[in-house]
Amino acid sequence: MSFSRACAEAGYDMEILVVNLMRLGDLLQASPVLRRLRAEYPGSHLILLAMDVFKEPALLLEGVDCFRWFPSTILAAALEGKENWPEAFCRLSAWLNHEIYPSPDLVINLSPTVLGATLSFLVSGGEVRGFTMDSGRQGYTWPSWASYAMVVSNARTANPFNLVDLFVRGAGLTPDGAGLRVKIPPEDQAQADKSIEALGLASGTARVGLFPGASRPERQWPAENFAQTALIMRDRRPCHFFIFGSPPERGLGEAIGSRLPAAEVTNFQGQTSVPGLAAHLQRLDLLITNDTGPMHLAAAVGARVLGLFLATARVQDTGPAGRGHIAIEPELPCHPCVAPCASPRCHAAIDPAQVAALGLGLLEKDSHHRRGKASNLRIYRSDIDPSGYQAYLPMPGTRLSKRIFWTWVHRLAWSQALDSQEACPETMASWVRQALRAHFPGVLEDLGLAAGRRALGELLEVAAWGESVARRVSRLADRGAAAPLEPELKAFAMVDQHLHRLAVQFPEIAAIIEFFFQEQRKPTESGVKPLAHELARAYKELQKLGEIFLKVAQDLASGLSPTSGKKATKERRKDPRRLRNQASEREWQNASDYQ
Repeated sequence: MSFSRACAEAGYDMEILVVNLMRLGDLLQASPVLRRLRAEYPGSHLILLAMDVFKEPALLLEGVDCFRWFPSTILAAALEGKENWPEAFCRLSAWLNHEIYPSPDLVINLSPTVLGATLSFLVSGGEVRGFTMDSGRQGYTWPSWASYAMVVSNARTANPFNLVDLFVRGAGLTPDGAGLRVKIPPEDQAQADKSIEALGLASGTARVGLFPGASRPERQWPAENFAQTALIMRDRRPCHFFIFGSPPERGLGEAIGSRLPAAEVTNFQGQTSVPGLAAHLQRLDLLITNDTGPMHLAAAVGARVLGLFLATARVQDTGPAGRGHIAIEPELPCHPCVAPCASPRCHAAIDPAQVAALGLGLLEKDSHHRRGKASNLRIYRSDIDPSGYQAYLPMPGTRLSKRIFWTWVHRLAWSQALDSQEACPETMASWVRQALRAHFPGVLEDLGLAAGRRALGELLEVAAWGESVARRVSRLADRGAAAPLEPELKAFAMVDQHLHRLAVQFPEIAAIIEFFFQEQRKPTESGVKPLAHELARAYKELQKLGEIFLKVAQDLASGLSPTSGKKATKERRKDPRRLRNQASEREWQNASDYQ
């Protein structure tokens, strides 16, 4: 029986397969995709394909009609390797025929891996979104947001978009700004209530979670810093600390617990299932954590999060989703890391007293604890922009650096370039301008405006050159096989070299250039002329994108105060409060009003 017939008999309009072959945090961050599919395709039958080793977190996701478990222990390693691949392919074919047949109407691959692309290609019977393969077994991405998501990991200097939103947009869906959601089994809820009631905590005692582990040691804030933070907090108000983590991380928990009064700490490391962990996190007043999967689980169950982003972790990329969380990064030129670091400076850059002050502010809604000294930190409050995208607003009075300014340029420019048919550009532009005025003082340093204009101007010239070369090749192709194409092929190589050089010289526009290369499509017809037409189209689109970025950068810069240099420094020394935006101050003070 064909799927269309079976689907109709079951009362469904279509079948949708979502491929997510990733870990805990990535599974949870895909929950908005499932929610939006339910909203935009209400009559569909929704299947989630996940790794068999991550059944527990996958089963917490809402909106899934059916699960399929990829046998990772048997097939994943064999398929990624070069040995025994014929046998592995035969096993894969048999598994697909048994588990995913007939082919679904729509396949959405959220996994940026060759395995994910291969599976999405093999099972597709209709439309495929995300990273997949074409008929020539070449990888490609669709829609355009999926192309952006694919390249931004290698060009993330100014990326403003959270992975949650990149998943949604890469799936061809519209963000709703509702954050992450999971469902917790009743039995795990009851067990969590029982274990907390057994502690007999006094009324008014804040339940504070600590998660000292992370995927890699360089992303872990030192255990002694967690302990010092807890000691400062308990001196200010009654607290009970819950330590979470996996069995291998018990050493970190013991290092923390040994520094705290035994009656004020409970170590759950290695003692909870994923549903049990979710239930315990839901009962916290605050979780202080590194950038980890459990951080996203806490956000999904409604707990307030204070996240620490060290080494390669970056707030805009993977910060906690939703409103009212706080995320901290070190203000270091080397952050986020681009190379291994034997002695991470970022571990010492975040002071436990600063973390404690922010944590107490979230618990007590008291601005006295909220600010502290923050010149060595980038402190963000999570929010949602008018288009439903996750946003991270800095503490008012933050220095507007080149890095931060171009991140805001990217937020507005990409929204205009890729969302033009769905969003009102002026609404977003107004929101961005207001955010810049509200959260940054009127002191401008070198924002890279002159260099950015030069780089974007050169990009426009190089893209126009590439388009002209492509059109010459098209004309030469009309002359037949005798046409001399070698000079034009060399010209193409020179164009691409110029673009790569620009990406290195001004990293703030690297994502534009990488996006251009990712978006190039293989023509449906063979031959030189179709290829030349495709290249001409791609270079023309690059020019349009460059023009959008140039205009956005100029418009945003023109809306900022021209105060600069020694005069601004003198004014700030004379009255530190003069340039502070009072409305934004009140907004920051109310950051703990979790919505």
